[in-house]
Amino acid sequence: MHYPLRCLAASLLALCLFSCSNADQIDLGSQESAIGEETPALSPAESESSGQVTTQSDAVEVIEDEGVLRVGVIIDEENVMSAYDRQPGVAFIGMIEEINRQGGLLNKEVEVLRENGESRLSSVDSAAEKLIRSGVQLLVVTCELDYAAPAVKRAKEAEILLISPCASEEDWGLGEVDTLAFSMVTRPKVYGAQLADFLWDEGNRTTAIFWDDTVPETIQECIAFRDRWGSLGGRSTVESAVNMVTAPSVIGPADRKGSLDVDVIAVCATNRVGVLTLQLIRGAGWLTPIVAGPSLDSASFFTSDIPALGDFRMVSFAGTRGDDPYIGVNQAAEYFQSIDGIPPASGRFILGADLAELWVQAVNLAGTADSRVVAETIKSFGTFSVPSGLIKFEGTQAVATRTLRMLRNVEGYMVFDSLIQEASQ
Repeated sequence: MHYPLRCLAASLLALCLFSCSNADQIDLGSQESAIGEETPALSPAESESSGQVTTQSDAVEVIEDEGVLRVGVIIDEENVMSAYDRQPGVAFIGMIEEINRQGGLLNKEVEVLRENGESRLSSVDSAAEKLIRSGVQLLVVTCELDYAAPAVKRAKEAEILLISPCASEEDWGLGEVDTLAFSMVTRPKVYGAQLADFLWDEGNRTTAIFWDDTVPETIQECIAFRDRWGSLGGRSTVESAVNMVTAPSVIGPADRKGSLDVDVIAVCATNRVGVLTLQLIRGAGWLTPIVAGPSLDSASFFTSDIPALGDFRMVSFAGTRGDDPYIGVNQAAEYFQSIDGIPPASGRFILGADLAELWVQAVNLAGTADSRVVAETIKSFGTFSVPSGLIKFEGTQAVATRTLRMLRNVEGYMVFDSLIQEASQ
């Protein structure tokens, strides 16, 4: 009895030892397998919430992210607003690339994330959402508030600094777009008054005025010109609104005598209406000198579209042929070409370069790229130097004064003619 029992006990003991040994091997194998597999890393937020200590590799990743300042650019590359906001958008990128070549900003590289807004609200909205999620600390947006609206809304919710290089609606300057929203241009009526002062100082005393009545900017520009012209003592023989339908009937025989008798014709118009107006004026045989306001200056304006253009000048924000008297403008044109492969097609390009310089100087002065701090720093600026010259905000959130350029048609090219000094209203 005892032997079988001892055998049974021995067998049971051996079985127990064998099972324990296998269990140890299985546990060890499981551990080795787990070590060999790649374990998904927790985000900093997940690590903090779980109580897990951040590893060295996690810390390095955070440092690398913190070593980059991100800015987002939403510009129309080929649709409605492309002729106006693509030029400053590319110039902004060119200036930022130059900043990086010089060592970056706050000892960090500035990464530009570029999105095509397409002049579509849905595209602008999705682009703004994507850029804000990417951690941008500045959004550069289109020149038209209606198209910029989705980006403005998202930037406001996220408290992100937003600057338009060329939005001229009065709401920008008044801060009604947002406390963190700025524009690099002022109201069109300021430029209209500048043009009137300039032409008066040249000795002109009579004018014919044509304005594009399809957009608010051109109406404001020429109405301000007319009012200032009248206050200076000037006389207008013709004051007519024009558009693609009415221009042919407005610029007709009835106005020829009056217009031929004036010193200069003033035109405030965007490209389509402006080109048609110029074609009709010259087609009617009027050789009177013509001066156009800055609304005509765009990447889609070509002197070759107007046969026998003759004595024609146009107000612009900068010279584009390397002939601007400000070195900063000519350098900005080179930076533009380094991005786009061709020279700028419109003086509006300088608005993007000015924007980049404004932001860089504000960040440097503030010592941080935090949107709220940078916005307050910009608001504190008095007279400020940018590539195009001196600008002022004068307590507003849109540039209140700047030096403009007068470009002249010379053998089909718009070349620098003279400066139009600062004026404000």
